[in-house]
Amino acid sequence: MKKTDFVTKGYTFLALVTVCVLSLTVGPMAASPVQSVQSTSDTYSWSGELVALDQSTRTITVKSMVVGNALDELGHFKAGDRVVLGWSGFDKYANAINHAVRYDAAKKVDERFTFPAEFVSFDAAQRYLTFKSQIPAESVSKVQSLKTGQWVTATSPHGKASETQPIVAIRGYNDPASNS
Repeated sequence: MKKTDFVTKGYTFLALVTVCVLSLTVGPMAASPVQSVQSTSDTYSWSGELVALDQSTRTITVKSMVVGNALDELGHFKAGDRVVLGWSGFDKYANAINHAVRYDAAKKVDERFTFPAEFVSFDAAQRYLTFKSQIPAESVSKVQSLKTGQWVTATSPHGKASETQPIVAIRGYNDPASNS
């Protein structure tokens, strides 16, 4: 047997082994339909700076970072307008508002990472939106000891549930998540 025959047969054998291994690992996946990875979580968390808390109405005023299309969209609103905020997020975490539209009661809020809120102001230079939203009664005690300027972490439901209860829990940013 010549050296070139051995090398050729060696590469042929290696190629055959590679094909077999690939067919065993990829084959079953190729035969099944492709499935997208979706979150099983019904809620997501986001953070913002505490501006004010009205304990009697359970309304919190928060300032959060703005990115993307929201930088242009937010200039069209005035204080008191109802808006739907869309967040930049993945799975169960969001970190900035990237979309805002005028709230329309005829349209259901069913997109992930969105909830209705009251527009307070938009600081285009600093890229921060200030908005108001109601919080659950049990969350008031977790926020009332915080000072203006401290950060909070809120939990909001994905989809339709956000329309009736935009924030289901809120706590100080550094407080343990189990307390929210």
